[in-house]
Amino acid sequence: MKVFGIDFYRGPQRELIDELIKLSDAPFRYLVTANVNHVVLLEQDESFREAYRYAGHRLCDSRVLFPVLQRLNAGVAEPIPGSTLTRAMMGIAQLRQWPVTVLGCEPDVVATLKRKYPAVTFHHYNPPMGFINDVREVERCIAFIQQQRSRMTFFSVGSPRQEILACAVYKRGGATGIGLCTGASLTFLSGKVKRAPIWIQRMSLEWLHRLCSEPRRLGRRYAVDAYRILPIIARQFRNR
Repeated sequence: MKVFGIDFYRGPQRELIDELIKLSDAPFRYLVTANVNHVVLLEQDESFREAYRYAGHRLCDSRVLFPVLQRLNAGVAEPIPGSTLTRAMMGIAQLRQWPVTVLGCEPDVVATLKRKYPAVTFHHYNPPMGFINDVREVERCIAFIQQQRSRMTFFSVGSPRQEILACAVYKRGGATGIGLCTGASLTFLSGKVKRAPIWIQRMSLEWLHRLCSEPRRLGRRYAVDAYRILPIIARQFRNR
């Protein structure tokens, strides 16, 4: 059953990882990580909705959204935060010596990841600001991903850009492996930005930790999302 127009992945993370390992040697597919901001964006952006339709997996990334999905009987086994999945998949990439492509992230983040995961071959390209509106730059990103033929590609250029780009790669064909649209997860993994402690994550307050860490960047977005998500949730309960 779709909730918020999303056909959520229903299994636990351990089953998802097994699936992703198998898909890493297949034609390109990608996953998206739904949170409150994504639910709001899906109401407004047709390109974003298209990216969600073509995604191979649509995860519940949010411990805030998860209780709502439970009340709506979505059948989602557990939240799978993108940052948690990224750490697990990078551990597998290190163990299996995978080539990994990174779209986005500053060079210092990738340099730290190379030291942390020495068995991984990293291919990195950081497109310029506003790239998604430049046809030539989008083509450059797609060609870069196709040429590397990595087992795993991280799209780290923010929503909805990363999902739209991943969808374009999928529709074009010629690429391989799994694409993870996991935002700032690699920045957290590198240690450049500190993720919330586990006890805060378990209390579903990771959003508050991020807000306190980056108030100027996230304050307005969180306030707007909180205002817009309430009528969307109310409508979902009325229509279930």
